[in-house]
Order: sequence, then structure tokens, then C-alpha cells
Amino acid sequence: MQEDPTALDDPAEIRHAEPEHARTVLVDWMLGNACNQSCSYCPKALHDGSIRWQGLADILQFMDLLRRHYRDGLGRRVWLQFTGGEPSQHPQIAAILTGARARGFRASLISNGARTLRFWDRIAPLLDGTILTWHDEFADPAAFLDVAALLAEAMPLHVNITVHPDRFDAILARAAELSAAVPGASITLKPLRIGFGATPYAYTEDQRRRMQAASRGAGARGDSAPRGVMCAIAEDGRYALQKAAGFLLTGRNRWRGYLCEAGIESLRIHADGRILRATCGVGGSLGRLGGPVDLPLSPVLCDRAECGCVADILITKRHMGALDRAMGLA
Repeated sequence: MQEDPTALDDPAEIRHAEPEHARTVLVDWMLGNACNQSCSYCPKALHDGSIRWQGLADILQFMDLLRRHYRDGLGRRVWLQFTGGEPSQHPQIAAILTGARARGFRASLISNGARTLRFWDRIAPLLDGTILTWHDEFADPAAFLDVAALLAEAMPLHVNITVHPDRFDAILARAAELSAAVPGASITLKPLRIGFGATPYAYTEDQRRRMQAASRGAGARGDSAPRGVMCAIAEDGRYALQKAAGFLLTGRNRWRGYLCEAGIESLRIHADGRILRATCGVGGSLGRLGGPVDLPLSPVLCDRAECGCVADILITKRHMGALDRAMGLA
């Protein structure tokens, strides 16, 4: 059966196109909120350094809990994705990555790439992937390209290019340069949300189409990445593949009432140590780093108006009505 984009309109299920991703718990781990950049569109709470870096002992202790619960208990692969702030600025980032490797975890960073080539060359053997984010207000084009080229040779590399509508054409031109210079990287032109909330900036339909057209996937990656493309499946079997940014750009990111695997396929650790199932906070707090934590064993019913975060979109979701009908309960 060929893909049918109408499957995106009212899917019975959103699942991972790559089965390995469905058995991976992706831990989106914010190590602190200090950053060497302060972009105009980024809330201060994500870059002002008001929360000190998490301590190594608490981090390693929680890694041990993750290993017991997800790997040993649920048979899942654990992938730690460190964010900030700017996670590469954590004074013990090498020790954190070494701890992850020692426990059999995969690890990656979401970074602005501003640290030196020598730094990236030193920690590259401890990484299984990197997401570099191009912030047009601060990024140095030549230095960013050098880092991207080094990382693309060493591991799977994804580049997010944040697109502010006021500088749309200049950023798209820069995206074309990056795409040509680092052909091995996947690239997403990322629409921005005001204050990183639910409301997107005012992009025209033409701008949205151009962002989608300029984005580039990496093809099937299997277990070399924690996430990839999602597959929307209708009750009658129609299906369509879609990247996370595509759901956002087309407004097909509303799944209230669906059963979501947040907490089974994902965790979110805030800079202040709060632990949640996902970035959206569905299901409430699970505990705090350094204190008691109750990790989940079952999915949660979505009660959010929309799914505004890429990490949360890339989680399996099933329509409750479709599930009931499939089981003969409706």
C-alpha cells in the first residue's frame, strides 16, 4: 500500500517508523540553565544561569535507577540526551558522558556548537550522536561548519536551524550553505514558538512550505539514533510518514484523549531536578533528582490541547476509541 497523506488527518495511531525507536526510552536531561548565548527568542529561564549545574553524584545515582527500571526491568534501551542551557558548558560533562557509557547507555548532546574543535574532538568518542542548533544571532559560520564537519565524520549529526521570520531569507540562504557543506547531516529548519510556548511566530504558508522543502532527513538509521520519522496509521490501514517538524508546520499535533507512551518511551529532567514523563508535563511529577522517584510502568492519557515540543511528538500515541473498537469494546 502506498502512503496516503490523509492518514495524518485523524490517525488511530502515531508510531515510530523504525521499530527500534519504540523500545528506546529517550531521557531529555536539562543539566542546568547556563548558556553562552542569549537569543532574543529564548526565555531567560533557559539561558540566564539562575539554576546551578546538577551535581555529578546525583546524576550518576539517577543513571543507576534508570538502568534498573528501564534496561533491567522493562528491557528497554536507554538514551540520554543532554540539554541546557548549553550542556557542553557543564564543568563535568566528560565525567557525565563517561558514566553513561559505563552503564551501557547511549548519549547525545543538543548544543549550539560554540566550544572549540579541540573540545569536540576530545568528547566525540563518548557520544553516540549530536544535535547542533544554529542560532543566527550568535553563531559564527566558519566555526560552526568546522564543528559540524568534525562531528558528522564521527557520529550521526542532526542540525536544527532556528528560523526567525524577520530574518527568514537570510537564514534560508545560510541553511543552503550548511546543507551543501555537511552532506552527511540531517537538517531541520525549525519554526519558532513565542516564548517557546504553544503559539508559533507568524509564518506565511509559503514560508512554511519552504522550511519543509529545505529540511533533509538522514534515511533509515536503525539503532544509530534514538528517534526518527513517525508513521500515522488510520483505522482502515492508510498510513503516512511524517517528521516532527511536519506535524508542527501543518498543525497536525493535537492528540488530546490519545493514550501516550510518555514515561515509557521518554523522560524529562528539568534543570531544577524535577522529573516528568515528557516536556509537556502530562501525568504530573514523578519525583526529583537526588530524592524519591516513582518511574512509570504504563502509558498516560493525553490531556494537552496540542503537542508543541519535537521530543513529545516523537512518542507513540494511540486513539482510545480506535483501541476500544479494535478490542471489540465499542
